Amino acid sequence: MLLNREFRAQHLPWVVLALAILAGLGAWFVVERFRLGEWPGGSTAVGLTLGVVGGVLILFEFLLWPRKKKRAWRIGRVRIWLAGHIWLGLITLPLLIFHSGFHLGGSLSTVLTVLLVAVVLSGAWGLVLQQLLPRRMLEEVPAETIYSQIGRIGRLTRIEARRLVEATCGPTEDERDRFSPDGEEGIDSDEEEEQTANPSYVVVGALRTAGRVQGTVLQTSVPSAPVPGSEPLRVFFYDEVLPYLKSGGSSRSPLAQRHRAEAIFRDLKTQLDPKAHPTVDALAAACDQRRQHDHQARLHGWLHGWLLVHLPMSIALVALMIIHIYVAIKYW
Repeated sequence: MLLNREFRAQHLPWVVLALAILAGLGAWFVVERFRLGEWPGGSTAVGLTLGVVGGVLILFEFLLWPRKKKRAWRIGRVRIWLAGHIWLGLITLPLLIFHSGFHLGGSLSTVLTVLLVAVVLSGAWGLVLQQLLPRRMLEEVPAETIYSQIGRIGRLTRIEARRLVEATCGPTEDERDRFSPDGEEGIDSDEEEEQTANPSYVVVGALRTAGRVQGTVLQTSVPSAPVPGSEPLRVFFYDEVLPYLKSGGSSRSPLAQRHRAEAIFRDLKTQLDPKAHPTVDALAAACDQRRQHDHQARLHGWLHGWLLVHLPMSIALVALMIIHIYVAIKYW
């Protein structure tokens, strides 16, 4: 969730509420410190109140998970819940430290404290990532697409690239055996038919810039007769381009590095008739798109991967908190 001016109205009430709770209970805690001559523990009135409020806040924080899963529930917008999750979650740590009277206590209390610190820190780290990574993705991945569609776009791009190479170099039986649209998983029959129905044109993915906006568009290329002497292009496509388009950076291809790829494609052009250069440019654009999608996948992993730590620890925190409450009541 971005903390910007657009969402200030959603955050401000929660900030005020969080500060009011922290200031009010914190002031009471300090007053009791001077009255008792020591830091009040969890069995005192203020300590018990701090524990109850902290426990309720933890349960509220945890409810964000089912609320996000059940978006049809008409109990407030998810963005409002998320704003409350951020600011009330931040004050949970000091409130429960006050509740302990600055003492770790037994093993269960110690584990609870460590777990609480880890949950709050992991949540804060996730919030920082959500402020930084979307901006990086916008700047560094102009060909950004829907994350779940990266694989499908890659498969379609490979079909388009193969058809373009086939139109430029001329089809061969060997070529059809080495790479066929039928071998591309995840492409339904309608898409496959659309890709191959009209042999008079080839659609290639390309990057275009309009002002400061850059993105992926479709470029229609009308192939003429096969270009003589374009066999190096065919060999390069199957030996270098196709493996990279399939596996990306995991193929350890030099095409994964933009500057090396540019040099390789420039060198390839020197071996070909100028009529084949548009095909080389289209393959270079396809490789660039693959690099950007790989980078998008890495940033996406960072953007959402922290939840793999935050959520399990939150579940463990709630479970141990319930045990802590039971033990505290039993041995009151």
